[in-house]
Amino acid sequence: MSILEGKAIVITGSGSGIGASYARHCAQLGARVVVNDIDEDAAEGVVSEILAAGGEAISCAGDISDWKFGGVLVATCVKSFGRIDGLVNNAAVLRHGTIADITEQDLRAMLDVNTVGTVSCAFHAVRAMLDAGRAGSIVNVSSGSQAGEIALGGYGASKAAVASLTFSWAMELKDTNVRVNAVSPLAETAMSASNKGFMERQSASREVVYTTLPAPQTNAPVVAFLLSDAAKDINGQVVRIAGEELSFVTHPAIADPVLHGEWTDTAVANAFRDKLAAAQQKLGLTYARRE
Repeated sequence: MSILEGKAIVITGSGSGIGASYARHCAQLGARVVVNDIDEDAAEGVVSEILAAGGEAISCAGDISDWKFGGVLVATCVKSFGRIDGLVNNAAVLRHGTIADITEQDLRAMLDVNTVGTVSCAFHAVRAMLDAGRAGSIVNVSSGSQAGEIALGGYGASKAAVASLTFSWAMELKDTNVRVNAVSPLAETAMSASNKGFMERQSASREVVYTTLPAPQTNAPVVAFLLSDAAKDINGQVVRIAGEELSFVTHPAIADPVLHGEWTDTAVANAFRDKLAAAQQKLGLTYARRE
């Protein structure tokens, strides 16, 4: 039996790109998939592909940043398939802009879709899962940009919020049958293509540099695993999949050294001069090495 056999899964933003690869792969593994996209034709196109391949899927087009639509999306899954077992919060928008030139409109668009939309869909899905009393899995989509990136501050902030939400929800739901994780994927998509004009500046300022990006479908097995019962003991994690690299992303933590004392003006200045200045954290996405 395939690992997702019979499960009912909602995947947002799955009319194209990386989301479409999630939808196709989950359907191949036996899931019944609700394909969501703001573009109705795109969603219907992916559904047609899945049906032609012998899978089971329906479309539910709409804007996830609308809180009420999050409820409609989940209700559509339950009405069509009798249940909801998984949600992949993949839908996102990206707008470039440094702090000196980002627009309010672009920032709000990213926060509305990437962050509020993630909360909206998860809110309705978790309530349905808990009411049904069966196991469920929420898979959010974060990004390496949460660590900071040139011209991606707003986007990275929206995705850092998704990571923080993942940690919080996992803690809140740890005594239930619903688990929450996130993926930090990497792929050649229309969204990543829009970033190519900034790649030279970005690469010059970070430790992790990508010369080529993998195909969207390379990320799908990780998402499928996190949706499956095989991942029942994985909770509250951000899983990074970048081509041939698979890892966890560290949670925010208190960094060494931790200094103790009475922090007067002079003591603070001395602490930064003698210890903390040399212990500053690296900017951007980096590797946290185990000693």
